[in-house]
Amino acid sequence: MNITFSNPRHLAEFDDWPMGGNKRGRCVFQAEHHPQRGWRIGRTTTGKTKWSTYDAGVAIVDGSNGRTYLLRDTGVYGFIKISRSDFLDAQAHEIGHDPYVFPDRDPELFRQLMALIQGVNPPF
Repeated sequence: MNITFSNPRHLAEFDDWPMGGNKRGRCVFQAEHHPQRGWRIGRTTTGKTKWSTYDAGVAIVDGSNGRTYLLRDTGVYGFIKISRSDFLDAQAHEIGHDPYVFPDRDPELFRQLMALIQGVNPPF
């Protein structure tokens, strides 16, 4: 089953995020832009923010399976990477396809994901 993605944004806040074990707490995902390096996503739960690497464009999205995912346009590498909320690659069995989406392998999915990313990334 292929999941779909919606609600692209640069800020997502959750008050009831699983923190491990039976603990739940606040979690904030945020995107930031650096003029020379590009975009990256940070996740803050307790303490210091954990950051992704820099990419050409990013979006925080909701999966149709109820989970939060990170879309990352790798720019010069030519593909879109789908990551889970813990910054690890999404698993093919979880999302229904490869987490690395190339324009020549899956042009329709690449176009859909790029539209989500470009919808929230203003041109600089």
